[in-house]
Amino acid sequence: MNNQPSEVKRLRVKAGLTQSKAAELFGMSLSNWQRKESITGRVVPITASEFILLQLMAGEHPDYVLC
Repeated sequence: MNNQPSEVKRLRVKAGLTQSKAAELFGMSLSNWQRKESITGRVVPITASEFILLQLMAGEHPDYVLC
């Protein structure tokens, strides 16, 4: 699982989500979401389930397709 901040951002953008919309969908504050994409400062790691959902939303999950 490549859950690096740059990959999180790439998947979010590919899924057509703004940071604000992603934060809303995942039930967190905008600042918390921004920390998931941060490469400096206080980084909040993305959970495995959040990463899988982002992959599904971006159409990049290796095994499943979101219907």
